[in-house]
Amino acid sequence: MARGTKRGGPGRKLLVLALFFGILCGLENHYQLLRLVELTIEPPESLPDSVLWSSIGSLSRRFWVIPVMRRASIARELQERYPAEIRVTSPGWGRIGITVRPYLPWLSISYEGKQYVLSLEGFIWPKGFSVGGVKLPAVGDRLPAWEWEKGLLNPFTDPNRRDSAVQKSALPIAEIGRWEQGLAEKTWLGNRVRTMVSARGGQRVLKVIAQRNNQRIQLELKDDPKEWEAVFAAVRRILGDPDLSKQGTLLIDATYEGKIVARIVPPDGTDGKRLRPEGSESN
Repeated sequence: MARGTKRGGPGRKLLVLALFFGILCGLENHYQLLRLVELTIEPPESLPDSVLWSSIGSLSRRFWVIPVMRRASIARELQERYPAEIRVTSPGWGRIGITVRPYLPWLSISYEGKQYVLSLEGFIWPKGFSVGGVKLPAVGDRLPAWEWEKGLLNPFTDPNRRDSAVQKSALPIAEIGRWEQGLAEKTWLGNRVRTMVSARGGQRVLKVIAQRNNQRIQLELKDDPKEWEAVFAAVRRILGDPDLSKQGTLLIDATYEGKIVARIVPPDGTDGKRLRPEGSESN
């Protein structure tokens, strides 16, 4: 009898557990205690339903604990598909809350012939990016235009997904911020068309293309804004020269050591070629 009792002990435990879980399943099927009661998005309608449910999963409607357990991965998936900071929380039993804080578009970035949007938070995504089959509002045309040369640091942390996902940019955001700030208020230069960043002799060079009245200005600068104020003072004097302030393209090269070279060049001097003119100089 003692041996039979020992052999029956584990069996009875399994039977009790099976009975317990059976009761739970019965209660769940009848009362749906684990169903998703409420899903709130803040701000409302900021995420398309197709994007939202493809990340959360349809089974989450039946078992709300699933998105609670997966909230970190859900937020990560949504952030790759929508340019925003996403937080997934559970404010109460059966309730899921999703907070969406869209990234602030800052600059339009051209790279290898394609257009991207760079946010103040340092994230980048394709200009024509669509979310759930719906294109995001066009903002690239209203942003300062920058062009990043291929020979420089790749702008993307995951280059293979640069056209299909929102991702953290590998660009030097702080430096670009200082460059943009140093150029943004220079209205005397004219209407800034675009700013190109390229490499020359192992150093980065900024090429600022601007339209001033009937004249195209091409100003080439070193990448250190601390040197720009003295350069800008000299450039303003150059722009006041009546022999240089005429129709055509005025190339002002301030990348030399100790001098600035200015010259009227043919229109093809603005096509991105590395033109090193010989001409009048201003120290």
